[in-house]
Amino acid sequence: MFALVLFVCYLDGGCDDIVVELFNTEQQCEVAMDSQKIRHGGCYPVEDFIDGFWLPAQQYSDF
Repeated sequence: MFALVLFVCYLDGGCDDIVVELFNTEQQCEVAMDSQKIRHGGCYPVEDFIDGFWLPAQQYSDF
């Protein structure tokens, strides 16, 4: 399973990862990301963010 994750970074420097939707395949996730015009986000395997040890929003922030 893959999760469509939206990255939100605030002006104070904090960032959040928001799961928008879950999909069975990465292709379905990428199609949804494109149709919803999500630029700051990505499709990730569910196991990658369940453990809570990742920080992709901070890696992709514009600040």
